[in-house]
Amino acid sequence: MERIGEDELTAIFSKVLDRNDKQSFSKVSKQFLKVVCFRIRRLHSEFLDMLYVILPESPNIIQFRCTKQLSNAHMKLLTKCCPNIQRLDLSSRQDSNAHTQPTGFDFDDDGLCAVANACSHLRYVKLSRRLHVGDVGIVSLVRSCKKLEDLDLERCVGVTDESLKAIGEAGCVSFLNLRGCSLITDLGLEISDNGISHFKQMVGLDYLDLSKCGTNVTISGILAVSQIPNISRLNLSWLINVTNTSLSDIASTCRKLEVISFSGCEAITGEGLRAFAQHPSLKYLDMYFCYNFSWEDVVSVASTCIRLVRLGLSKRMKELAPNEVMDYVDFGHRRCWIDWKED
Repeated sequence: MERIGEDELTAIFSKVLDRNDKQSFSKVSKQFLKVVCFRIRRLHSEFLDMLYVILPESPNIIQFRCTKQLSNAHMKLLTKCCPNIQRLDLSSRQDSNAHTQPTGFDFDDDGLCAVANACSHLRYVKLSRRLHVGDVGIVSLVRSCKKLEDLDLERCVGVTDESLKAIGEAGCVSFLNLRGCSLITDLGLEISDNGISHFKQMVGLDYLDLSKCGTNVTISGILAVSQIPNISRLNLSWLINVTNTSLSDIASTCRKLEVISFSGCEAITGEGLRAFAQHPSLKYLDMYFCYNFSWEDVVSVASTCIRLVRLGLSKRMKELAPNEVMDYVDFGHRRCWIDWKED
């Protein structure tokens, strides 16, 4: 019997619509798997040994995700086989802090530089909790990938002002997550006001998360953040240096702001909250674990921000609200919903 050629297999596979049937097709033989791999555009794999089988036959992959520890060899394999990749999600599952090192070896700047040099089409990169990634890799990434829009560096302990400077100079990033980067303080690599000041150059920045970045983000740093012209989503939760003055600067300058969170910022009082009264675009306001304001302060903002649809409040604040207030505040022509969170 004559062996079925790849063209015939490809024609057959194109008729298979059910996902489970496609998986079964790929398990018939290596030849069948090769046909399947050639058509793969998106790959989520947690089986590292299989990458050496799948990636060489998958030149059309544009989206790759893996939460397991990857070696530099894995990263270089990815760049060799998938140069056209656009979305790279390497967020680690490891729930770590600055003092925790991952078990086994994880890729470092060498692996990330290999990606940066070979995959210039990248638009979306998630590196959260990759503890060995530092300035060298991140600077290479943002300088090589001119189309990079979305960058997630949550808990990357090697992020310093050098990374922020390169991101600011690139000017293409619209989504930037730096949550928990205060971990670098323990290594002597601090996010300082000098680094934050580079945010002023980021005219395209739409989303910024600085939550839990610690004491090294000061009042002047937050002032620099308030000067980002097109910011619409901002998370400043658990920054002890956020003050009423900080919120006043943000409310008066960031007129396109739609979402803000300053949960856990204990220095905030009613004065800072009222700075957002009559804000033209605010839709979501989270202030969990903040207690130094009255119910009247809350109403003064909720009643005058005509686009506000949700407030995030700690349940302790419910004691200050009228008895009829449950899950929303009714202003006649509209409702503002309240998400109550346990203290």
